[in-house]
This record gives sequence, structure tokens and C-alpha cells, in this order.
Amino acid sequence: MVSKSDNLRVALEKNPEIGLVLSNSGLHCVGCHSSVAETIEDGCKVHGMTDKQINDLIKKANDRIKLFDSLPDLEITAKAISKLEEKLKKANGKYIRIIPFFDGYDFDVVNGKEKNEIVLDRKVKILLNKGIQRVLKGITIDYSDKEKDFVAKRKD
Repeated sequence: MVSKSDNLRVALEKNPEIGLVLSNSGLHCVGCHSSVAETIEDGCKVHGMTDKQINDLIKKANDRIKLFDSLPDLEITAKAISKLEEKLKKANGKYIRIIPFFDGYDFDVVNGKEKNEIVLDRKVKILLNKGIQRVLKGITIDYSDKEKDFVAKRKD
């Protein structure tokens, strides 16, 4: 959960899903250099928000956090796993790294793990950082023969 006294940057790193709530309220803090030193309340006040608006924002952010807490972890279908295994074998790699790519995610074949990454063992070893893992909760990754690419869908 977040409070108005939490540092903006830390709150976003821990719960990246609140970025949408913040930006929809006029706080575009994700890339702002001020977010390193400001609390959520500081950022809200700079943008002219009232105490009531700040409290409503905190409630919305915490509701979003609760929603993401309740979602299942990332799922990957057997077909997608098979395609990832092929990709690993072809590139002679050890891991598949999930990386942000424009408005989605992509899979890189790598042989080493970075210190901030966790490993999901889904027949193939998948690397991702905790922020990406959090955002991918409730997502199922499949492989589409029609699109000849991986597709991701969030459960309703």
C-alpha cells in the first residue's frame, strides 16, 4: 500500500501499476526528475490538488494495488513455452529475458542473469525484474500461428 508521505519514485518502483492512476490524475511522475525527492503529496500539491483530491488519489492507487495483489502470476501456455524453447535452442542460450519494448514486451535470449532479476522456471528459465513481474500479473502469454508471434492477454 502507498501513503501520501511515500516517495514518488520508490512507490512507483514498488508498485508500477499505480503509474496509470497517477498519470490519469495529472501526475506524470514516471519520468520526472522531481519524483526522486518528492513525496506523493508534494507532487500533488505542485499540481494544485486539494487534500480531498490527494486522499482520493491515494485510495485509487491502493485499490489498484489490491487488484494487482489479487491477480494470478504470469502464465505462459505450453505452445508459447515450446516456441521459447526453440528460440533458446536456436540461439544456444540459457535464459529468456522479458524486456519492455515500445508498448509491449519482447523476449531476448541471454546467457547471464543480472543481479536485480528473478527467475521464473516454466520449463524454460525466464528472467525479469520485479517491476515487470508485477505488471505482468494476470497476463497469459500464448503463441499465435496466425500472427507468427507471441500474444499477451489479461484475464477479465
